[in-house]
Amino acid sequence: MKIDSVRVAACRLPPASPWEDATNKVQGLELIFVELTTSSGLTGVGLTYTVDVGGTAIRALIEDYLTPLVIGMDARDYERIWTRMHRQTRRLGLGANRMAMAAIDVAVWDLIGKHRGEPLHRLLGGARDAIPAYVSEINLSDADTPDALAARVDDYAAQGWRGVKIKIGRDDPREDEARIARARERLPAGAPLFVDLNQKWSAAEALARAPRLDRFDLGWIEEPLACHDVAGHAALRRAMSTPLALGESLYAAEQFRDYLAAGAVDVVQADVAFVGGITEWLKIAHLAQTFGRKVAPHYMAELSLPLLCGVANGLMLESVVGGSLHELGLVAEPLDIRDGLARPGPRPGHGIVPDWRAIEAAALTPEKVRGSFSGGSK
Repeated sequence: MKIDSVRVAACRLPPASPWEDATNKVQGLELIFVELTTSSGLTGVGLTYTVDVGGTAIRALIEDYLTPLVIGMDARDYERIWTRMHRQTRRLGLGANRMAMAAIDVAVWDLIGKHRGEPLHRLLGGARDAIPAYVSEINLSDADTPDALAARVDDYAAQGWRGVKIKIGRDDPREDEARIARARERLPAGAPLFVDLNQKWSAAEALARAPRLDRFDLGWIEEPLACHDVAGHAALRRAMSTPLALGESLYAAEQFRDYLAAGAVDVVQADVAFVGGITEWLKIAHLAQTFGRKVAPHYMAELSLPLLCGVANGLMLESVVGGSLHELGLVAEPLDIRDGLARPGPRPGHGIVPDWRAIEAAALTPEKVRGSFSGGSK
């Protein structure tokens, strides 16, 4: 089952609803799709993404450097393919190279599933047939009020979601606490509430503010500090009872190992696109399991769902408002999420069927971003 050809397509489009958190106001999602065709006639689809910046570079890495490496390789040899891509791109550091590798690695696993006639979650271990899902909103605009947040939480609860994640990170901590209090009072008893800071706080701010949130019985506090600060997260973890979640800004198993060994993380949120694909994501999930930690991947619900159902330590699926492939108009079918439970589909492979026309209609080109890009970081 040798790889004969690689097709790459990239698109840029805004989230289906506005995204703004404590550190960024998102202008566009850039999604890069790959289609591998093999000598047996099978095709596998892979994808990766970035927020606001870097999509053209990732596409160029795939087309100019990774494609020649994988042409002629057997798609069943996923470790060999991943290692070859890693060795040839490691001098770039960690980041864009892993994102580029992810698109090909995901397509490889899609091919393996189709070759074996198995859906991805069974191929990865078949730990379960469904996983609880929570709704995750990215809405921290200046105009958003606690009352408006409470109304949205009422709606989420009515839709049957098993949990809700909201953004915090106001300059005045009392405003954060007011948002949390309003959301907590609107949720049914037992439904978890999560908060996300997107690396807003300094170490000193976190030590002063986070313990004040213990009284809200939160499911976790996510990314309170800069993603490289292992020691700061470990100190914060010792200072409070609320669990810490992080991982969306990490790119390698070694980085997660450092957090786990330091006792600095409770819930591991590795993003399959950012860590280089399914091959590395599995290593991270199994590493977390050896430390007794659960995994709750960041974003990428269409791919995160079969991953969570494949491994024994899956916790919950994140469904980001305005960010699913279906909401973006890039696939025809939505995920199967009913009564707060997400269920992977029966198709062999990961089951994602891109709408290539929609992708082409929103095509990402260097000409489209040059001169118009202004960034969304605050």
